[in-house]
Amino acid sequence: MRDRASWAVAAWVAVAAIITGCDDARPRPNIALVTVDTLRPDFLGTYGFEGDSSPNLDAFAERSVVFERAIAASSRTAPAHASLFTSRWVRDHSIGYRNGSTRLGDEPTLAKVLAEAGYDTAAFIGNTMLRRRIGLDGGFAVYDDELPDGEASREVFERVAAKTTARASEWLARKRDAPFFLWVQYNDPHGPYTPPREYLRPTPGLDPAADATLPVLEIQRGIGGIPAYQVFGDERRVSQYRSRYAGEIRYFDAALGQLLRAVEAASPQRRTITVIVADHGESLGEDGVYFSHGYATTPDLVHIPLLIRAPDLRPRRVREPVHQVDLMPTLLEWAGLSAPPEMAGLSLVPLLLRGERLPDRPLYADVGAEIGVYRGERFLRMRIRGDLAGARAGTPLSFDWRPDGSWSPRAPDAALIDDVVAYTSDRAPMHEAAPLEADDRERLRALGYLR
Repeated sequence: MRDRASWAVAAWVAVAAIITGCDDARPRPNIALVTVDTLRPDFLGTYGFEGDSSPNLDAFAERSVVFERAIAASSRTAPAHASLFTSRWVRDHSIGYRNGSTRLGDEPTLAKVLAEAGYDTAAFIGNTMLRRRIGLDGGFAVYDDELPDGEASREVFERVAAKTTARASEWLARKRDAPFFLWVQYNDPHGPYTPPREYLRPTPGLDPAADATLPVLEIQRGIGGIPAYQVFGDERRVSQYRSRYAGEIRYFDAALGQLLRAVEAASPQRRTITVIVADHGESLGEDGVYFSHGYATTPDLVHIPLLIRAPDLRPRRVREPVHQVDLMPTLLEWAGLSAPPEMAGLSLVPLLLRGERLPDRPLYADVGAEIGVYRGERFLRMRIRGDLAGARAGTPLSFDWRPDGSWSPRAPDAALIDDVVAYTSDRAPMHEAAPLEADDRERLRALGYLR
């Protein structure tokens, strides 16, 4: 099956060269893709935050296109990344809406297509949900998913931002003739929010009258309280956790600054396209839910930052809605390669380089039990029973999505209901991931989690 998929990717690359007329007269660009776990746009300076959380990202934004309404495919890490790398909606790829228990099958990915086109490919991962067992390693000559850092509050391993940058920078320092495709995934600012002390400071933006003291919950979802794994010492106030979340972003941002400098120095003779995007957001009190994600498709969870920098790109802000599935066709067109068939996304190159408008279209987010669909400044969320819509769907809720990020109920939107019903009419079978590897179990045992 792998051989057949590899042959198909190679065939697409060959056809792309014929169609685009791409040759060595204009070398293919380097591509640096940075994905950041659990990053809300409204905690970044370039999106209006006043807490000095992201100086390096903000400086990057000044020379980039900043998308103000980018949507994630899911508020869970694995399905969101799978949609980004395949340009397929969550129900159309074999990871589906599960998080870490399923894996990609034969689907062509961004990395596979670029590798077949001669790119030097590498990935440096910080989140256990993205280890090679879920299949995103296809096409990467280097897939560094060593996770040396254990969380103190649960059986989870990660690699913190500074260590991830160090590994990626070492790889970037190698001499190479081919263009590179680098994917760096930062797990910060994912909870628990435990940044180094020097990144902590009081954070603005919370009405003192609304600074509630929260109970500690035994569950991971923060309905009316602090999820068990997020608890830090005796801190119980909302403002304390918001400040800790902002501190995590400052810590990530320092590592990002080092990475961006390494990317710029790696191959100055070749154009480089750099993308920074989150996998999903985080609830910080919206709808009475605190410090968690993965359970819904509301803007606090699926509205994400997206920034693109390229040498021939005029810096500006774009308000048109875009989606994670748009990144694969966009980057392939910039590289002079055609996208494989059955892509859900659209190339943003016509918008970015020629100012062409995007068509009005539904943009989907999916966590299995709930489907969200976004169009312009409105969205709908529908609870799903099983995998079916239509007669077995719950009551749909329609909303207006205001420019400040808040949302309010509106009359039922029949067009968006039809979009969700069409989206859930079929789905690809999900593939089960392999069990935990021996080294995962040994690390858990070393920390006292297993006997």
